[in-house]
Parts: sequence; C-alpha cells; structure tokens
Amino acid sequence: MELLRQILFSLIILTLSDAIAQELDYGLTLEKKSVVILPGQDAENPRSISSRVTSIVSAKAVELGRFNVIDRTQIESILAEQKLQLSGIVDENQIVELGNLAAADEALLVKIITFGQRGVPPKEKETEKDEEENDYDENLFEWIIKESVTAVIDKKLEDVERHPNNIQTIIQAEVRLLNIESGTSQNSFRITATHTGGNKTASLNRALNQLSWQIGRNLREFYMIASEVIEKDGNDITILTGSDMGLEEGTIFEVNSPDREKTYKGRVIALPGKPRALAKLTNIGENTSTARIIRQWKKVKAGHRANEMIHDPTATAYGIKTRNGSNFSLNAKLWWSPFKKITTAVTGEIGSIKDTRGEDDVLLGLGMEFKTKLLDIKKFQFSSGISLPLNYFAKIDDSTNYVSQSFINPSINLTTSIILHRKRDLFISLQYVIRNNDDNWEYSETIKNENDPDDDTYDVIYYPAVWDDGKGIPRLNTKGLYITIGMRFFDY
Repeated sequence: MELLRQILFSLIILTLSDAIAQELDYGLTLEKKSVVILPGQDAENPRSISSRVTSIVSAKAVELGRFNVIDRTQIESILAEQKLQLSGIVDENQIVELGNLAAADEALLVKIITFGQRGVPPKEKETEKDEEENDYDENLFEWIIKESVTAVIDKKLEDVERHPNNIQTIIQAEVRLLNIESGTSQNSFRITATHTGGNKTASLNRALNQLSWQIGRNLREFYMIASEVIEKDGNDITILTGSDMGLEEGTIFEVNSPDREKTYKGRVIALPGKPRALAKLTNIGENTSTARIIRQWKKVKAGHRANEMIHDPTATAYGIKTRNGSNFSLNAKLWWSPFKKITTAVTGEIGSIKDTRGEDDVLLGLGMEFKTKLLDIKKFQFSSGISLPLNYFAKIDDSTNYVSQSFINPSINLTTSIILHRKRDLFISLQYVIRNNDDNWEYSETIKNENDPDDDTYDVIYYPAVWDDGKGIPRLNTKGLYITIGMRFFDY
C-alpha cells in the first residue's frame, strides 16, 4: 500500500511539473546558449591579431555566464572527424556549417577591419635654443650639405623603425552574431582601440585591454535575460533566473504585464505587455532570484515578465527654489544610478537673491549632491541628502564696479516625490542652508607688467568693493529654509 502511495505521489508531481513547463513562456531565458566563436581572418594562426581578439571575445563570453562557448580544441576535433580544416578566411557560410556540426545555437564571427602599428615621434616642447636655431639664416652651401646628409640617412633608415619605444597601435574590429538555424545575421557591434606609447608589444597589449572592456559591455546585449515573476511578497518579487545565467546582485529588471494576442484582419498578432515597475536583484540563487521593487507605477503580480536592463538608469531634475517668496532660482541636477543606496548628482543653479539693501544680486551655483532613500510607500518616496554647491554672487558697487564673491554653501535636504508616470516624478524638497556668506565683495583689474617692456604678461589685481557709508555694505543672508518644487525625468 505504501509503495502504491509513493507511485501515485510521483505521478502527481510529474503531471504538475509538465503543466508548469507548458505554461512557461517560450520566450523566457531558461538556459545558456551554445555558441561557436571564430576569427574571420588568419584562423589557422593562433598568434595573429584576429585570433587574439577572438580569444578575448571567447573569454568575455565565458565570463558573462550566459553562453556555453565551444572552444577551439573542440572545433578542431570536429573538423578532424569530418576531414575538414579551417581556411585562411572564415566567412559566414563556413561558420554556420561549423555551428551545425558542433550543435551550436549561435555563432560569433570576429573580423578585423583595421590593424596597424607604427612609430611616431614623441611630443617635445620647443626650447629657446630651438627657437634661436630656427631663426638662424642658413646660407645656400650649408643648406645643400644639410639636405644631402639627411637624404642619405633617410635612405639607409627607410626600413628601420625610428621610434621603437613610441609605437602607435590602431585596432578596429567587428563582432557579428549569426543564427545557426537560419544562417542570418542577427546583430553586430564594432570596437575600436588606439594607444600610443611603449614598444610594439606594450602598445598592443594596452590597445587589447581597451577592446576587452568594450567587448564585455557589448556582448551582454546579444543575450538579454527575459524572466518571469513567480512570487510577490510586499516589495519583494522572486523571478525565474539566477546564477546559472551569470546574474549579479544589483542588476535591474523592468517588470511588464504579459504579452496579449489579438486577431486583426484574420491574423493573430502579439501585443507587447506594458511596463509596470523596476526591480533590483538583491539575492541570487542558482535558478531563482529575489528582487526588490525600487520604482512601481502599476500593480505587479505573479506571471508578469521581467526583462533585464542593459544600462543603469539616469535621472535629471529641474526645479524652482524660493525662500519667503522673494528669492528665486532655477536649478538642475543630473543623477547617476539614481536607485543605488547612496546616489550622486551634479547640480547647477541660476537666479537672484536679495541682499540687506533689498537689491537683487545675481546667483550662480555649481556643485555636488548626495542622497539616500529613507522610505518607499507605493507611489511616494522620501529621501534625505547633503548638497555642496560653490555659489557665485555678483552685483554693481557704488562706484559702478562689477563686484563678486564666491563660497561653498552646504545644506541638508529632505525630499518627497510622487510617481506620476513610468519616467516622470513630481517632487517637493525642503533645503536648509547652514551658513551665511562673508562680506568680501571684490572687483578685479588686469594690468600689464610694466617692469619689463618685452614681457607681454598681465597681472590680475583684486580690489575691495566701494560702498556708500550711508547705505552700508550689502550683505547676503543665505542661511535659512528654502523650498523647491520640480519634476524629475528618468532615462532608461
């Protein structure tokens, strides 16, 4: 009886597993793709530049973790069995044939477009002695002797590298992705590297290092991960992918509703799902991972798609800042990776501020801001930060001199934002500036150096501003509470 119960239980599990497998979208990324990678030129020479760049492509594909790379040894073994060999130039037809023999899904063909190395003269500053020699008026006899000697030297050295320790290396290549089944080209990217300096080996290695970084960045776009939300718990979701596909913590996915089918004029078409949220991976399992929702504008539930994003989002914010309804300025901020725990922005500001005389003074600002998220409640987000702007103030003094002063004006901020759209927020920020400025208004004059008549240099002399004693010095009271209202726009 116990044996019968175990058999029935096993049958139920198998039936449910088959049902789940049938429900999974065929477009999901569930396993690695087998890929064959070959150079387009000099395939038989492992030391050629084509083979070396191909080796970097292979290494980066393995490092990415979502390709099963069929290595060169395996390819040569397959060719030996088929009594074939690689020709000097590998074309798309040949690599597709090799892909079929190796049971690969796709192929990468690496073609060198440009490669060259040559010595270039190092940059040297012209000395006073060189200038005097250039001004020297050579006579005809000296010029003929000089040119004759130079011609003889050039003839003897025409096959000799004159600058062996300052080699310029230029490499330009193309990596093309081919579908083995159809034999068609699916995607491609170009890579370029230039380095000047060192001998040929050192210069080449530096150029190849540049290519390595570009290859790693572009290969990821060839095989983007498409997953599915299988569970949701508060702001955490579980998606059907993990370390087996080379994923890392911090990768951002966009969650979309499932695609829909619609019959249009007798033809069934697929309507893509609509974006609903952004989620960042926080815990990577072998074949499932946990992600935290970092931005949500529509409801997310199990069964929704999760598509990997190739680039981290950026954000730009534009606002109007005021204090007591009198001082106004326009500010702009550019945020890199706005969904990290601590994010950084470059800030800019232009406007006016009233001084103690009641006059409007020009305000310009440029600096940095750091912030961290405090709370996330559905479409509302709260964050705090520190701003470190270098502010520049300018006005006209009582002697019509253009005077100015500048100083770092730190502040602490508290911001609340409301998600209005997939890529747009409304925000309100309270900013407390913690210091006032100094009263060091100055103006400058440029004066030619009169001590040496042959010297064309100029000196900049700074003078204190001139103020009417009756009116007093116009002071800037920057310390206090400001409010900023604006819009934030995301780019991804």
